[in-house]
Amino acid sequence: MNLRTWLFIPLIFAVSASVAAADFGRDEHAARILKITALDWEPYSASSMATGGNAIQHLRNLLGQCAIELQVEFYPWRRAQQIARQPGYLGYFPAWPTEVHDGFVSSGEVTSSHLALMAMEDSDVSVDDIDQAFSEHRIGVVKSYVYPRQFQALIERFPQSIDNGASGELSLLKMLSLGRFQLAATDPTVMEYLAERHGIGEVRVAKMLLEVPLVIAMRDGLDNQDNIALIKRLLSAQAGTPLQGELCTIAR
Repeated sequence: MNLRTWLFIPLIFAVSASVAAADFGRDEHAARILKITALDWEPYSASSMATGGNAIQHLRNLLGQCAIELQVEFYPWRRAQQIARQPGYLGYFPAWPTEVHDGFVSSGEVTSSHLALMAMEDSDVSVDDIDQAFSEHRIGVVKSYVYPRQFQALIERFPQSIDNGASGELSLLKMLSLGRFQLAATDPTVMEYLAERHGIGEVRVAKMLLEVPLVIAMRDGLDNQDNIALIKRLLSAQAGTPLQGELCTIAR
């Protein structure tokens, strides 16, 4: 073996080691990405906002404590829930606890939202008694939502008062502004944001109903259990629960 060959062998090993290190770096980076699906529910989650929405940004900051990158794919709500069943997805967000379906587990509260009966600012509708409001007025809801249990019970008690023709929040607002119904059930932050953004009059809270947690519906697959454990650990720390060991370490 001549000198040139001996000099070439270390070079081969050096290049191979560099490639292996690069591949390891890519694998390590890939392991630090979590992917979710979401709906456009401005300003909580929004493909039109640079941050992805306030709730999305809050979740991104939470995961950032463990150097985890969050990837978000936006779809219509029912489609988002279907896609999140596939391997490779953490789950879907933001969801109310009642929207965590079979095959998913709740993360617990990431942040919170509200549910209110909304009216146009120039409307003379007032709400003192909830049952009376449901018996006397048409109330608009979004057909793809599973509302919190207390409100869902009202929908079931007064089906004749419910208009579920809205496919989303913007159509709900437009229908309210056109007088199709007198009240709309939604988060006031969402409707106020959309009314201002699209110039569809002014809206007001006719009756605040509930504060509702926003959770991640996490896919309950064997390949997702470490992610589930880590998310719950991060949220426990957010809630002030003392933890044993390092924040980003999962006990096995």
